[in-house]
Amino acid sequence: MTRPKIALVLGGGGSRGIAHIGVLEVLEREQIPIDLIVGTSMGAIVGTLFAAGIPPSTLITNMGLLQGTNLFSMNLFSGRARQRAIEQRLAPVLAGKTFADLRIPTVVMAVDILNGLEIDLHEGALIPAVLASSAVPAVFPPVEINGMQLADGGIIDSLATHIAYQYGADKVIAVDVYPPLEKDNPWIDPMSAVMGFQLPFNIFSNTPRSKLPSMMTSMWRSFRVMVWHLHQQRLRDHPPDVLLRPGVEDYGSLDFKDIQGPLVAGRLEAERHLETIKQLVTSESYRTQHIN
Repeated sequence: MTRPKIALVLGGGGSRGIAHIGVLEVLEREQIPIDLIVGTSMGAIVGTLFAAGIPPSTLITNMGLLQGTNLFSMNLFSGRARQRAIEQRLAPVLAGKTFADLRIPTVVMAVDILNGLEIDLHEGALIPAVLASSAVPAVFPPVEINGMQLADGGIIDSLATHIAYQYGADKVIAVDVYPPLEKDNPWIDPMSAVMGFQLPFNIFSNTPRSKLPSMMTSMWRSFRVMVWHLHQQRLRDHPPDVLLRPGVEDYGSLDFKDIQGPLVAGRLEAERHLETIKQLVTSESYRTQHIN
């Protein structure tokens, strides 16, 4: 290869990850080569479908994956029911296929909740790997693969740039849709998040919302704070060559009603960095030290 090996890292962030499709639209239009995809959670879903040959322009409209059904509604109260709903939408493209069938080498990130290890999935069946990477705690159950109990890769790192370097990338484009803490509703309780709407009361406590949050809500928020700081530290340790941060902070991570907003935000952010991205493709100053 006479040019750098380009990796695209797509981070987790729930429905904010729809912005990945907008980024992919611009990269495809400009014929930016992608030699490796690393995806976490929603980034794993979008990245794997793209690597399987679904163009960005039809990713939503033809698949019906992200619109038309609220996977977090009361009608799908069970975590396994929600997981099966996603599996049914992946099946037309990914059923029976393995990583070896993808047109772009792809790595999907998950976490083994039994031993706490970060797992990079790059071989075997695609659907279980994607379901594992997007198995958000308290929303979906873990997925068993080879004796491991795998959950959302974002528990450890929602933007796995270090994996891109480990798999031989010379240049890395990363799309970060993980929201800043200050943009979150700090006291939304986890059950409201799972249902997809805010309850007028806290089912974990008889304390009114205007007062102190319940213990469960505090635990949920504490987990969010911990993951956020870990996310920031990982970015400092393994910075990408180009970091895209679409303006999706005002969209809820479980809100799939407005898909156009994140799509447009992804396009705009990719356009803003387009010249820098183009320079990566022709760059001769390859990264000389990959951080493992």
